[in-house]
Amino acid sequence: MAKYLLLLLVSILGAATSTPSRSCNQVYSVIDYGAVGDGDTDDTQAFKDAWKDVCKSSSCSPIIQVPGGKTFLLQPLTFNGECKPDQIIFQVDGTIKAPSDPNDWKCHGNKYCKQWITFDEVANLVIRGSGTVDGRGSTWWERHSSCKGHKHKDKRDSPQMHIAFDRAEWVHASNLTVQAPGDSPNTDGIHLQHAKHIFIDHSRIMTGDDCISIGDGSSQINISRIACGPGHGI
Repeated sequence: MAKYLLLLLVSILGAATSTPSRSCNQVYSVIDYGAVGDGDTDDTQAFKDAWKDVCKSSSCSPIIQVPGGKTFLLQPLTFNGECKPDQIIFQVDGTIKAPSDPNDWKCHGNKYCKQWITFDEVANLVIRGSGTVDGRGSTWWERHSSCKGHKHKDKRDSPQMHIAFDRAEWVHASNLTVQAPGDSPNTDGIHLQHAKHIFIDHSRIMTGDDCISIGDGSSQINISRIACGPGHGI
């Protein structure tokens, strides 16, 4: 939910195997599924439909493509596994943004959403590209400033936590820029919870809360070459 620059973003490590009878790297562009990319049209369904086909694809390493030069407005959504391909590549070269007004978020019956974009039970996922993910959190901070006293574990300008790895294993996050104002509440850059074998490196994190926070149940964490500030450190 924040605006963060994706340069070889998140890579959940896993050796992808290929067989001669299967094609690799078939591209599924969200544009082909009806996404407009004008920054005003709700493109959520197009992303859902593209992911559905990617998840059941016979390609060994299909690519879901978010093309550059366009801005895609997304409501909260979850990309669910388990998926058929050995590996899935999420190529983000354009801008993905959240609704600016909290009242416009469609939270499926809940007053407030806990997450904006979630990958659940997805193995061997690579998220990469030169694009931006903008959570447009400033309105949330203004309306819900009372939450400053609470620690909600939830990219530039996330309403709360930018990136969270919860019950994840073998994650490599590199070349990230995570940004929010220094006075923004509860905007941890990266949060780990029950996470194992996590590698975070060569990244710039500038937020109003912890640059990286490590919760209970986490082990085998390697963090290096992080430029932190503003923020509360690691």
